[in-house]
Amino acid sequence: MVNDAPVVVAVVQLALAVGEADANRKAAAAAVAEAAAAGARVVVLPELSDSGYVFGTTARTARAEARDLAAPATGNPTLGLWRDLAAAHRLVIVGGFCELGTDGMLYNSAAVVDASGTLALYRKAHLWDSEKLVFTAGDAAPPVVDLGFGRVAVMVCYDLEFPEWARLAALDGADLIAAPVNWPAPASVPHTERAAEVIKAQAAAASNGVFVAVADRCQAERGVSWIGGALIAGPDGYPLAGPVLADRPAVLTAACDLPRARDKAVASRNDLLADRRPGLYSRLAAHHGDRRVAAANAHWSARFIANGTDYADVQATLTRITRWDDWCREWGRTAQHYERAAETAEAAGTPVTAGQAWRRAALCWHWGKFVFVDHPGEQRAAHERTVACFRRGAGTLSPPAEPVRVPYRDTTLAAYLRVPHGGTPPVVIMIPGLDSVKEELQAAAEYLLARGLAVIAVDGPGQGEAEYDLPIEPAYERVTAAVADYLETRGDVDATAIGAFGVSLGGYYAARSAAFEPRLRAAVTLSGPYRWDLDWDALPPQTRATFQRRSEAASAAEARALAGTLTLEGAAAAITTPLLVAAGGRDRLVPPYHAERLAREAHGAELMLIPDGSHGLTSHAFESRSAMADWLAARLRL
Repeated sequence: MVNDAPVVVAVVQLALAVGEADANRKAAAAAVAEAAAAGARVVVLPELSDSGYVFGTTARTARAEARDLAAPATGNPTLGLWRDLAAAHRLVIVGGFCELGTDGMLYNSAAVVDASGTLALYRKAHLWDSEKLVFTAGDAAPPVVDLGFGRVAVMVCYDLEFPEWARLAALDGADLIAAPVNWPAPASVPHTERAAEVIKAQAAAASNGVFVAVADRCQAERGVSWIGGALIAGPDGYPLAGPVLADRPAVLTAACDLPRARDKAVASRNDLLADRRPGLYSRLAAHHGDRRVAAANAHWSARFIANGTDYADVQATLTRITRWDDWCREWGRTAQHYERAAETAEAAGTPVTAGQAWRRAALCWHWGKFVFVDHPGEQRAAHERTVACFRRGAGTLSPPAEPVRVPYRDTTLAAYLRVPHGGTPPVVIMIPGLDSVKEELQAAAEYLLARGLAVIAVDGPGQGEAEYDLPIEPAYERVTAAVADYLETRGDVDATAIGAFGVSLGGYYAARSAAFEPRLRAAVTLSGPYRWDLDWDALPPQTRATFQRRSEAASAAEARALAGTLTLEGAAAAITTPLLVAAGGRDRLVPPYHAERLAREAHGAELMLIPDGSHGLTSHAFESRSAMADWLAARLRL
């Protein structure tokens, strides 16, 4: 039963120092004791209150420093101290800490802790600025914990600035949103105004009819100063305590009638939640109603554009998709537009236009099927259209894409070979990833061709034309060896100067091939995993399902086990071939620590890490592809 008496809530504004975990914990303990003396039942501490916030001066040193300061949630010294404080003072603590996940990733986390231990753990979902170089974003909604005297949700700093996030907590029944924050001070604030972050916190309270308790920090850390905006706002948005807006430690308290937040009436005929009209918010629902659609949009839109699909086509197609079941069909609609354009161009006798349209159609069919394993019949039909459309446009590329078959065991693998005019150039084996195909790799191939290199893009086991007959092959050097054997039969390329280029899971394949196929003179691994199962739980569900299908695993558990066999443990140290390890610091599919580990272990490897780069570096396509092509050309033309 809920106690009707108001509950004293406290927010603590602390001066913290990066790397001074013991001192930070002592300062927090003293502030909790002060809040308890004022009758507090809930105490909110700042973001990353144990580790400090301003890590390192480069992406590499920042990650290293944060990792040294992080600890798992289980057995965490900070959470243990909070449990002891909660027991001693008979209260609940909500605070931020630096978490080392069981998956090896770093998280900007917060916990709700009472005398019994950790009641809820939350990982910041919306990372701010350089946090993206250090932490992995959480993918769970704010937890709402029923404490008996009220229901408390927790989120961290920048999360609070997203209206949808606070609304989720309100819809889940939160009375109070507790927000550990580190609000950096803006360059300037108009003299008569409060900082925008404070206003947004008050707006979150008012628009959702909830209490909001923000614990900020103070005093500069490595040259960064803070708003010092700790405050407690009521359900009407007006402050009950604070904001402090001063560069000093503080403990603020306010008596909060938490159950009052459950009455969303704002007038005799108005209710904040009941007056919502979700049916009119269809555009928002289209992008967020199905998490698989949202995940696909977030992870792959830049890839679609970088590899040849117009931004307008991407946006128009995604706008039509409201459910994952619509994904393949709607991309097919866009593809059919280009099929009609190709047929019209052919009839008009304009083969170049026709070829371009056929290749655009092929890409759109590919985007429809690439991770669409829910409906196998629909997926395979789209795949067949991918192959057929590209085949019709392959001959108008310059140089043309020649369809070839590479003997492999008792079958053959489909590939496209493109050879620049004149001479016998070095040749690069282009290796797709889990969900890419030889047709998609042609955008990157143009950079190699422009430097006088030939390319052969191949669908290996579990990829493209082979995905229905051959399961994924962890020992991909067998495939590379088969391609090298085939190239030795050609008279139009230099089979003594073979390179490899692989993207995503293909990056693993390229590195593995560099370790065990001696005919490779150089290799590039782009966003390749060191070991595929290390971030298994963080992968999009479509990616896990696709791996299960293409590895021919009988269950999700078996797929995870098979993912663990795709590892460079033991192989990395065997690499003596020149190797360029390329990665993005903001890669959410294969985090940059994979690349850093491979670069450390492979003899003579070079690391090219673009701090704000995405998976496949599609956010920096020109710069990264130019650099990789230049690197390969220099080593294959020795």
